[in-house]
Amino acid sequence: MEEPKFIVSELYKGRVKIKFYPKFHQYWVSVDGQPFKRKTGVTTIIGIKDKSKPLSVWQQQITADYLINLIEQKKKIDIDMALEAVVQCDVQREEAADIGKEIHEWIEFYIKNKLKIPGFENVPNIPKFPEAITGINSFLEWEKKHKIKFISTEQIVYSLEHDFVGIEDFVMESAKGLNDGDFKSSNGLYNSVRMQTAAYAKARMEAGGKKSKGRWAVRLSKHSEEEYIKKEERKREIRRAIARIKGQVAKDYPMKPYQVFEAKFLDDDKSFFKRDFEAFLHCKAFRGWDLETDQFYKGDNW
Repeated sequence: MEEPKFIVSELYKGRVKIKFYPKFHQYWVSVDGQPFKRKTGVTTIIGIKDKSKPLSVWQQQITADYLINLIEQKKKIDIDMALEAVVQCDVQREEAADIGKEIHEWIEFYIKNKLKIPGFENVPNIPKFPEAITGINSFLEWEKKHKIKFISTEQIVYSLEHDFVGIEDFVMESAKGLNDGDFKSSNGLYNSVRMQTAAYAKARMEAGGKKSKGRWAVRLSKHSEEEYIKKEERKREIRRAIARIKGQVAKDYPMKPYQVFEAKFLDDDKSFFKRDFEAFLHCKAFRGWDLETDQFYKGDNW
């Protein structure tokens, strides 16, 4: 059997060696010549944060869309169809198009071209759909406005002090100084990106990198404007139905304008970095506690 391919990085003047296996998204770290040990990535650590509310709302939408579509086709809903409705979130997660991912791939190639990385000499044409054209042009305008010069991309970072590892999307010089940043393909910016960027920046600086003057979160929409509006309207319908069933009055919140590209500077207040990194460390501690006391892994010995 062929051994899985991995990428090797060295940090802390060679004290730390890291093997990253892209296929499995695994990190193995050796410190001072010791045997390689698997280490936990930043995104896995942050995953301990509760995301059940937005996930449950999304599952409600997917299930409702599936059943309503069957009703509109005048199909009789049987037990099998009801069960299919329940698992549509898993089916659609695998099949759904992600325009943000396509935009990100172009931007990633563009940055590597700027950094003169071998194999990225010719920037591909912009994908021929409106959101890609708008998103990429917005990215280029943001780059020009803030006088951005990219320093690195997809850089592996590791903290010796706190023992976590990850891949930082980009480091750049801008009008605001040296900045760390992360790309997100999503329909909204969530506060977990604050912990993620703080962890990456902290690890990078700990290994001898220049001091960060702030962090950026760059969001690329997963959906088209039409899909976004449809999903937001369905969300309202479900919220009203739940309120009606509970005998409550539904609250209609303003729909946020559609944006295919969004860039947010996270450090207008200099105290935010410390706050966000401390929150990350709490997540790390909580995840460690959870693994040590999880009955699924520990049985009765918890």
